[in-house]
Amino acid sequence: MEARVKNIAELRGLIGGGTAEEAEAKAVALCGGPAEALDTLFALYQVAFVPENASGVQGEFQFNVTTTEGTQEYTVAVGDGKCQARRGAAVSATAVTTVGLGDLLLLSVGEATGFHLSAEKRLITEGDLGAAIGFKDWFKLA
Repeated sequence: MEARVKNIAELRGLIGGGTAEEAEAKAVALCGGPAEALDTLFALYQVAFVPENASGVQGEFQFNVTTTEGTQEYTVAVGDGKCQARRGAAVSATAVTTVGLGDLLLLSVGEATGFHLSAEKRLITEGDLGAAIGFKDWFKLA
């Protein structure tokens, strides 16, 4: 998927229009596995980052993503007009979000909302909830 997908809009075209399970299956098939799908997704977050939308924001946002191969940890560090995403836990997490891979994909392409997923207990965030809620606004996801 990484070679094919240049932005979140292209990702939406490849995996959108279905359930979380379908989105996960498509992404895993395109990438060769859940970890590879997550590597691609978080690389796209770096590309989609809009520094002026995150003015004054500083923090590490950890994602514990449940997949068919277990939970994968990823961190998105934002600060000083930069965004870096990487595999692994945050050193000092501002917020930690636990979510399934399919739900994260749908959330990322705009086919699910954090509010909806939280209400259904499919997305759980601990830590600075206000910062976590603003997270999506720091990226051009459309």
